[in-house]
Amino acid sequence: MENELVLEQINKKFDDGSLILKDINLRLQRGTKLSVLGPSGSGKTTLLRLIAGLETPDSGTIFFDGQPMNDCPPHKRNFGMMFQEFALFPHLNVVDNIAFGLKMKGMDKAKIESRVKEMLLMTGLEGFEKRHIDDLSGGERQRVALARTLAPQPGLLMLDEPLSSLDRVLRKRLLIELTGIISTLNITTIFVTHDHEEAFAAGNMVIIMNQGKIEQKGTPDELIRTPKNQWIKDFLGL
Repeated sequence: MENELVLEQINKKFDDGSLILKDINLRLQRGTKLSVLGPSGSGKTTLLRLIAGLETPDSGTIFFDGQPMNDCPPHKRNFGMMFQEFALFPHLNVVDNIAFGLKMKGMDKAKIESRVKEMLLMTGLEGFEKRHIDDLSGGERQRVALARTLAPQPGLLMLDEPLSSLDRVLRKRLLIELTGIISTLNITTIFVTHDHEEAFAAGNMVIIMNQGKIEQKGTPDELIRTPKNQWIKDFLGL
């Protein structure tokens, strides 16, 4: 199987010249569910922003489906990104939030209605069509954000700490819901988190980052059974 997303020797510097990301090499096959795990300041979100096109690497190349992405603007990459704050439009109802990206693409009305219905069904939001964002719970907002991100059928799905704004009990329940929905999709997914329980539940592959570098890559089972060094053991609480 071909690698769909490839990062070759990616480096990114702070303004003072020090490195945020150091020699990042990564290859993901289509359909991989990757968790990017690491403490605050390890470079997780910067890595996601580079892939999304919101920032540009100082050196190295990002490929998707064999095409170099460095000079491709974010809106032409066909990547979906779900932020930790959800970034929903409070003045729009559920349907209009989900339909927003489809309207921006110029899709005709009938196709928009069909796709929105499909997303409502997938995320369990039937009956919420006319509800406004301010009237939704945290979990319902998360599902709307996911539906809006998936509606344009992105080639790559990225989630930046999607549960961090929720309380612990709700996070556990929604993690099950979220990973359940994502597992049904044949789409490459990158899930960024600082919580190893979330990372192991969301990803069939995990990279652990520290100080801008990938310390180790493997399945959740591999990371638990054969941690590469003492830092990883300590970080995972092994």
